[in-house]
Amino acid sequence: MDAFDEIQALPKGKTLLSAIGNTSLNCLGGMIAGRVRGILAEQLPAVKGAGTLGIFAIATAMHYYARSGKGWSGVIKEIAGGMGGFVGNDMWLIARAFVGWGKWKRETDYKAGDIVIHENKYYKAEKDIPKAAGAEPGKDSRWVRFETAQGFDPDEITGFAQALYTNDALLDGLVKEQLLIFGPELAQCVGRELNQAEANNIYSGMRDSLKSVVQRMAQA
Repeated sequence: MDAFDEIQALPKGKTLLSAIGNTSLNCLGGMIAGRVRGILAEQLPAVKGAGTLGIFAIATAMHYYARSGKGWSGVIKEIAGGMGGFVGNDMWLIARAFVGWGKWKRETDYKAGDIVIHENKYYKAEKDIPKAAGAEPGKDSRWVRFETAQGFDPDEITGFAQALYTNDALLDGLVKEQLLIFGPELAQCVGRELNQAEANNIYSGMRDSLKSVVQRMAQA
């Protein structure tokens, strides 16, 4: 059994070979991320951080597409993991905000250095802030504005997502670019070339997933 076989196996492969295979797929994801970032930066030059935000959206879409855990899902998830890691420093706080981890809550005690999002702005606690009336970010001086690594505001993320969601040609091109790169890895995983029906199914599924993720980001 080679590394790709072990990645697909249930339970997941646990040998050193499978670990090397997983890491190799993460690296492949990083390579794809670099190419995708360049495409987005070129196609959406007026949108701040388009490349970074686009990689985050695509990696999320790949995870969503592979949610069944069947077939080639293990391979696709590992590739997505590498893409997410490529922009992790810039996107960690934003990702937290999207899933609701970083939103300010009046009933919560905060420690110095804690970061929250409130009214589409990021704040960092300069000192401990116990839950109390009047401790609202933007009104209490113990909270100071905080910028993410690239200075993204949630409104800028929404603007990017709206620009990408309405550009079907760019969405199609991004999915096709990914498949051109990791399609051969999927073929190696199953030991044969994918037929046209399989390729079309993967393409349409990933495109629909990306469309759903971008739509969700546009509504944030």
